Amino acid sequence: MYYTIIIITSFFIKVFAIRECSKESSAAVPKYHLIEKCHRSKLGIAAKANFTSLTSCKRLGIEKRALAINFSPQEYFESGDLLEYSCEVLKCAEAAGGLSLSNDTRYDYYSIYAKPLPNAMSTCVPATGMFQLLPKKLNYTQAQAQCQNISAVLADVTSEQRTEVLAQVLATASVDSAYVGMERDTDGIFYKINGDALECITYRAWAPGHPKRKSNMTCVLLTRNRMWKTTACQAKHSALCELIPDGPYKRGSIFASRIQNNTDELTFNGEN
Repeated sequence: MYYTIIIITSFFIKVFAIRECSKESSAAVPKYHLIEKCHRSKLGIAAKANFTSLTSCKRLGIEKRALAINFSPQEYFESGDLLEYSCEVLKCAEAAGGLSLSNDTRYDYYSIYAKPLPNAMSTCVPATGMFQLLPKKLNYTQAQAQCQNISAVLADVTSEQRTEVLAQVLATASVDSAYVGMERDTDGIFYKINGDALECITYRAWAPGHPKRKSNMTCVLLTRNRMWKTTACQAKHSALCELIPDGPYKRGSIFASRIQNNTDELTFNGEN
């Protein structure tokens, strides 16, 4: 009788998860916001083409999962000057300061990260997004709050590609493990940060012996070894935030930190 109850309970949990899957909406299509006219980013190019339409360039960006684009407006492209490609879709997006952004009257620069801009501490993962490791170890609730403070959420690792590349982010930073956006509820179902049930996908990367079944082990860590581990949510760990693409852009704001640094340097050198 006991085993029958367990089986029936497990069945209803799985049915509930499937229902949650049926409500899952398709991933939002990123929006490219105009950052600066007459500027071109020198970040790595994922693809390039000749288009007279900005819409076509944006579509190529979406297809290639580009985080930003350089586009030459039609009026320049038709001016007679030689220009090999009017559309360049970029693997990464400029962070605050725009260190790879230069004056170029032939192009305008667009990014899915317009407000707020990624800060200088963020890490680009091509075709995936911009991420930031929090410098201080925090419990899960604190980590969520700190991510929200920078317009981010705890990172989604529920695909093989994301687990692989984000584990590399940890390894590069010499971090053993970090909180990510997954948590188990009282029914024993794991959910992503956006509320989608883990049962909706087939990929798993649990470390041997995980997930732990203890009632307090409900939060999840990603390890530098490309594995997931459960942990007590009160435990303090590093955390990996995923920046949320948004806009609109406030003109000139990408250069604000660059201007401030130049001002600080002049002050340090005793210049007025």
